[in-house]
Amino acid sequence: MTTESISEGNTHVMRKTTLLVCGAALAALTLTACNSATPSTGTSGAGTSTEAKPTKSGFDSLKALSDAVTEKSDGEKSAHFKFTGEAGGQKLEGEGDFNFAGEKTAMQMTMSTPEGDITMRFLDNVIYMKMPQPLEPGKPWLKIDLADKDNPMVKAMGGSVDSMKNADPRQTLKQLADAGEIKSSEEVELDGKSTTHYKILVDTSKLKGSGLGMDEQSIAAMEKAGIKEMPVEVWVDEENLPVRFVVDVPGKGGASSKVQADYSDWGKAVKVEAPPAAEVAEMPGS
Repeated sequence: MTTESISEGNTHVMRKTTLLVCGAALAALTLTACNSATPSTGTSGAGTSTEAKPTKSGFDSLKALSDAVTEKSDGEKSAHFKFTGEAGGQKLEGEGDFNFAGEKTAMQMTMSTPEGDITMRFLDNVIYMKMPQPLEPGKPWLKIDLADKDNPMVKAMGGSVDSMKNADPRQTLKQLADAGEIKSSEEVELDGKSTTHYKILVDTSKLKGSGLGMDEQSIAAMEKAGIKEMPVEVWVDEENLPVRFVVDVPGKGGASSKVQADYSDWGKAVKVEAPPAAEVAEMPGS
């Protein structure tokens, strides 16, 4: 393999890896880590319809909502998710499972792309990627050790890595509590289930240090673009478990990036394992 082909391969894999990690983060309301600096034309995602009732319901403060969700769902450490949307000008569609356990957080997911499906597993601070075209014959998986800060792929992913580690949507509500405000709430039937739909407005200047995957560069880019507020929506069921998140990041000229994530099977056992070592390739030059 020539130096030029390795370089081209690295660039391709880095772009796809960043997109997939962003997709995982997007699924937990962390879109800004990926594309706040380069917002693109939005998409509403492939969600299901809801039937709204004109009755105001639920909590009036975001902190009260966050506390209730935490109290009622503390024992539910895992969930299945599906997400749709767009990031960096490319449509996102995927699904997977999370196991939320602090430093032991693990995840597995598959995302559809025009080039084929991409699969990712995250555990023990390592990302394993299965690309449509392997970098090395007979080794379909690529290993990215996040502890290697000099790895160009780790650098390229930037804040989206932290977003993935903090991907629990309940944690997201906690982090938004000091930066957002509930503007309205109503009882809504979602996929045949009774939920409360909250519309939240987030002050982007208050996201600093919130752990939502927004590094200083992302925040600076949003401020430079004049983006001061970000609308967020969340649907919570009768057990105070999040069942849907929608985040809409405004951009220049009225453009936006909108992503929807749906959660189900809270508390169902999730097992994430590393692929066989013989099938794993190391990043060239790492």
